Amino acid sequence: MRTDELIAILAGNATTVPPGRARRKLLLACLVGVAGAAALVFGILGLKHDFPQVMTTAPFWMKPAYCAWFAVGAFMLVDRAGRPGAKATTGRLVLSGALAAIALLAAVNLALTAPELRMHALMGVSAGFCPVAIIVSAIPALVAVLIALRGMAPTRLTRAGMMAGLLAGAVGASVYALWCRESTAAFVAVWYTLGIVACGGIGALLGPLVLRW
Repeated sequence: MRTDELIAILAGNATTVPPGRARRKLLLACLVGVAGAAALVFGILGLKHDFPQVMTTAPFWMKPAYCAWFAVGAFMLVDRAGRPGAKATTGRLVLSGALAAIALLAAVNLALTAPELRMHALMGVSAGFCPVAIIVSAIPALVAVLIALRGMAPTRLTRAGMMAGLLAGAVGASVYALWCRESTAAFVAVWYTLGIVACGGIGALLGPLVLRW
C-alpha cells in the first residue's frame, strides 16, 4: 500500500472533534481541582472561626481575586499548549496583568506601612508554610489538568507541563486563600506567587513524563 493511500484511509476514518470539547474537559479538571483543594485545606486545617467577619473585608478578597486572575491567564496558556500552532498572546497578557496588579498593590502596601513594620508585612507569620500549603493544595488540580492535557495534543511537553503546574498552583492557591490568615498584598505578591511558580516547576518536570504520546 502506498503512503498516499494510507493517508487517504486514515483521513476517511477521522471524526470531527466538537468545538470546545477539550476546553470543557480542562474546565472540568479545574473544578475537580477546586473540590480537591477544598477537601485538603479544610479537611486538614479546619474552618476559620472568624470567617464570617473577615469575608467582609477587602484584604480577604484580594487574595483569591489575584489567584483567580492568575488562573484565568494560566488556563488560556494551557489551552494553547494543548493545541499546537495556537497563539498564546492573550493568555500571556492576562497572566502579566495579574502579576503587575499584585506587584503594584504590594508596592503601595509597603509604601504606606511604617518602616519598622514592613518586614512583618512582607513575611507575616506563615511565610515558610504558605508556599508548601499551596503546593499541597494544588495536587488534585495538577493531576486533573495533566489528565485533561493528555487528551489534547501538546508538543512542547516541558512547557505544557509548566503551564499545567501554574494553573494548578493558582487553583490551589485560590482555595487556600480562603483559609490563609495573612492579609497584606506584599505577602501575597511574594509567597503566593512563589508557591504557584513552584507548582509550575513541578509541572515542568512531570510534563515530559506524563504527556508523552
